[in-house]
Amino acid sequence: MFVPLLLVAITPLTALPVDVKESRDGYSLEESQRYASATSYRQLLGGGDITSWWSENIARTMRTAVLPNRLPANTFERNEGEWAGKLDAVSAKTDLGTMTLGEAISDPRSATKAVIILRRGEVVYEAYPGLKSADSHLWASVAKPTAALLIEQLIDERKLADTDSVAEHLPDFAGTALGAVRIIELLDMVPGTDTHDSAQTRQEPDSTATRYYLAEFGEAYKHGKVETVREILKSAGRTGEPGQVFEYSSGITQMLVFIAEAVTGQSWPDAFDDRVWSHVRAEGPLQVHLAPDGMALAHGIVSSRLRDLARYGLLYTPYWSLVADRQVVSDAARARIARPRHSHEVFIKGDGKRFTGYLGETPLGNSRQWDAVYADGGMFKGGMFGQGLYVLPEEGIVIAYYSTVPSSPLIRFLRPLSKALTIQDGDDAR
Repeated sequence: MFVPLLLVAITPLTALPVDVKESRDGYSLEESQRYASATSYRQLLGGGDITSWWSENIARTMRTAVLPNRLPANTFERNEGEWAGKLDAVSAKTDLGTMTLGEAISDPRSATKAVIILRRGEVVYEAYPGLKSADSHLWASVAKPTAALLIEQLIDERKLADTDSVAEHLPDFAGTALGAVRIIELLDMVPGTDTHDSAQTRQEPDSTATRYYLAEFGEAYKHGKVETVREILKSAGRTGEPGQVFEYSSGITQMLVFIAEAVTGQSWPDAFDDRVWSHVRAEGPLQVHLAPDGMALAHGIVSSRLRDLARYGLLYTPYWSLVADRQVVSDAARARIARPRHSHEVFIKGDGKRFTGYLGETPLGNSRQWDAVYADGGMFKGGMFGQGLYVLPEEGIVIAYYSTVPSSPLIRFLRPLSKALTIQDGDDAR
C-alpha cells in the first residue's frame, strides 16, 4: 500500500492541525482508501490527516504481530470526582500560550485524541475528545522502553550484562562500529556512531536514519534496492567515542531488539508476549508492527488502547499488582532507570537540550530509553506526534496521552500535574 518516496519535499494531504473531533467516529470508505494508498515514510513525517488516520490503522498498511490480552482486564477504581476539576485547572506555559489543562485538551490546535491520569491505581482523569476508548493508537517512540525492558529482565537473570559489547551477543556485528559499543551505551543512546535520528537527519536522503526508516516501510533507498535495518546498522560509521554525547536514535533501539532475540532465542514479539504482555490484565491486544523482513519495530511502531498504555506505565510502579499477575519490572530495574549512568553534561551536550526545552523543566538526564528522569523519580517518554507516557513510581502516578501534532502542549503539563497529584489536603508536595 506504499507509494513511491518523494525525497524532494514532505507533502501531506492536508495542513496541520487535524480536527480529531471530526474523525472520532471513523473515516469514510473514500478517506480510508485515499489515506491508505498515500501512506509512505515521507508523507507520515508531514503529519496531517494521513498521519492521524495511519496512527489508528497501522495494521492496514504494515505486517503486524498481535499479542492477545490473555488475562481478564482489571477494573480501575475511579476517583474523578475529587480530582478532575482540580486537574483541569492546572496551568502551564505551552507553545500555544499559557493555558489550563482543560483548555489545552479542548483547543483544536492540540489535536488531543485521548488522555488518562492514574494516581495509586485509580483513574483520576480521563478524556477522549478524538478517539474512542476501545480504539488502538500508535505509541510512537513511547514504545522504546519496551525494548529496554526485555534487556532489563535479561540483566536481572544474569543472561547478559549492560557492560557487554554488542559483538558478544551479535557475532555478525564483530568488526563494525556498533560491534564494540556496550549495551549500556545502546540503552542510553550514546553509541558514538552516525545513527543520530533528528529533524535534520530525517531530511538528509543519505543519512543512516533515513535509510533505516525507508527499510522499515519497504521503500527503496537507491537503485530500487530495499535494504534491511540490520545491514544498514552494520554499515554505520564511527563519529566519536561511545559515552560522550546523547544522540537520539530509533536504529539504536532496534539493536536492543536484535540482542533480546539472540539471547532468548525467540522473536521479539514472542519474547515480549511471554515475558510481559501475557501477564498484563489488558483490555485489548498489543499490536507490534513489523518491517517487511519481519523485524519487530519496537522503537515506536506499536499500537494499543490508551488504557493499556497506562497499564504498561503502572508496571513501573509499586502498584503493578493492580494490572498484572506478576512483577515484570523489577525493583532493581527501576533503580537502574532512576540513576542515569551517563552525566548530565553528556545529556545536555546532545539532544538533552532539546528535550529540556520540550518539557519546560531540566531533568537529571535520559536513562535506559526514557527521555527524561527527575530527582523525585519521575520518568518521561515521548512520541514523535505528541504521544506521551509519564510515571512517578512511588506515588503510582501515570499520565498517558495520544495526539497528532509534532509537539503536543500536554508535555508541559506533566510536571505540574505530577506535583499537583502529590499534594494532599494542603500538605507540601512530597
